[in-house]
Amino acid sequence: MALEVECLSFDYGGPPVLREVSFRLPEGSFLGLLGPNGTGKTTLLTAIGMLRRPGSGRCLLAGKDLARLSPRERAKMVAYLPQDTHSPFPQTVMEAVLLGRSPHALFTPGEKDRRAAAAALERLGLETLAFREVGSLSGGERQRVFLARALAQRPRLLLLDEPTSSLDLKNQLGVMGLVRDLCRNEGLMAVASIHDLNLAATFCDHFLLLKDAASLAWGGAEVLTPKNIQAVYGVPVAVAELAGRRVIVPLTG
Repeated sequence: MALEVECLSFDYGGPPVLREVSFRLPEGSFLGLLGPNGTGKTTLLTAIGMLRRPGSGRCLLAGKDLARLSPRERAKMVAYLPQDTHSPFPQTVMEAVLLGRSPHALFTPGEKDRRAAAAALERLGLETLAFREVGSLSGGERQRVFLARALAQRPRLLLLDEPTSSLDLKNQLGVMGLVRDLCRNEGLMAVASIHDLNLAATFCDHFLLLKDAASLAWGGAEVLTPKNIQAVYGVPVAVAELAGRRVIVPLTG
């Protein structure tokens, strides 16, 4: 199983937001989507998940064209965690997570769905919040609730839009470590837009660097070079090895 993105392009009626982006993500891989604001990271995530239909190109998951699947079939394979995790209506944490079971439940959630939701809450350390109103939680807690909902969906592909943006350091490491372990141990694929380059370098095994709506570099840790990073972000950096990981240090100020 793999995710194959082929020549994906998108625009909002003006200049291209994505221009012929292509990559192949193997099963069990965690991709860090890197680039400054406005380079199309969110658009790429939503185009892969068919929340926005690309103008051209296609996305294949396990050989299936995601554009040709019904929304229900697609939701069984792909889960999307947006940046905005505000709940549009009052609901408890358990109710919010159970919504992730919608593609699998015919009418109302059954015992299997409740077990899946409880397991997702446990993985994110949210058991004690199960009956709290989502609206009463902090931004970081809400982000973990919506990640639990995505996990309860039992997808093969996770699309995560800045999944650590509202989290403290401990929870950033916990969430990124959980996603990495799900990929390694359960064969999931994950694509996450991340602003923290060192966090991405610590947990991701593949990287896609976007510049001017197109792919500037794609590959493993070898693409995290001073030249590529400066080309994407316009900031000179040094890259060193520490404990087997690349560490990126800005050379400004």
